[in-house]
Amino acid sequence: MQIEAIAREYSFKVKSYKPLRAVYIAETDKGPIVIKETDREPDKLLYIHGMKEYLYESGFDALDRYLISENGLPFTVQDNRLFVVEKFIDGRECSFTNPFDREAAVVALAELHKKGKGYIAPTGAYKRENYGKWDNTYLKKIDYLVELKETIRTKKHKDFFDKMYLEDVDFMLDMAWQAYDTLSCSSYQEICKRARQEKWICHHDYTYHNIIITKDWGVSIIDFDYSCHELPVYDLANYILKVLKRFSFDIDMALRILNIYDSVLTINKEDLLLMLAIFEFPQRFWRIAERYYERKTDWSDDDFEDKYEDVFMFREYIKDFTSEFRKLI
Repeated sequence: MQIEAIAREYSFKVKSYKPLRAVYIAETDKGPIVIKETDREPDKLLYIHGMKEYLYESGFDALDRYLISENGLPFTVQDNRLFVVEKFIDGRECSFTNPFDREAAVVALAELHKKGKGYIAPTGAYKRENYGKWDNTYLKKIDYLVELKETIRTKKHKDFFDKMYLEDVDFMLDMAWQAYDTLSCSSYQEICKRARQEKWICHHDYTYHNIIITKDWGVSIIDFDYSCHELPVYDLANYILKVLKRFSFDIDMALRILNIYDSVLTINKEDLLLMLAIFEFPQRFWRIAERYYERKTDWSDDDFEDKYEDVFMFREYIKDFTSEFRKLI
């Protein structure tokens, strides 16, 4: 990667640089910057940039804004590859087992949703909208699990993963259909119709490594690559799931998170029902099965088995948790 050439497009002089995860951190004459190659197309980058700028102008400045290159765009091209550049946010990744981090991250998420409401993508930007898609997505994933079950069942030689899948798939399909029924009993499409008018947004990848706790104990949110117009409860429900898997799906932990979020942005019973539909769907089971059988990652068979057993270990906890959560609605 031509770090110096990219930095020159932003009038920086590079002193040194090092890789960190999927990015490069460069020390420059104007301070540290982040250089990241992206597979997002220019119109999608304009959408993300527009959202970040809208949030910033609305008073939410705890995020990784794209810097503008000399060509006036929030990206640059080198050797037919797209790169974005951001100022480096000094801090550490959020720890979901740390009460301060966990609660500060909830407040930041609620503020992001609150300040992001009303975002209209700029002219020329790809409009990323996910409203109203959950029901069809659930059905497609259920169909995949059913078809996969039949394919594996007829295999003459079944590997260890095949056997685990066949043992658990009926339980997971029951959960998936329960989630679909919950969604069908909600006012999901009507809620999406209102959200489309009000223009709510989502980060869509709100997890520990995208939440930075700064040295002054603030919270900054990074990596908006998957951001879109979507119901805010998508972010909140998935954040709760990520936290709860570290606490055996403790319902009281979920309630504390909901109360903190609600103190910033109101949660109503309609929101709770939609969140239940997310909690009930066996997303992690579907994802690991798809990755294994479609070979979408380079994990070893041992890696897959370990991750599968992690999903299996919590299945009864999830069932009990969703039953308890349903009583709240």
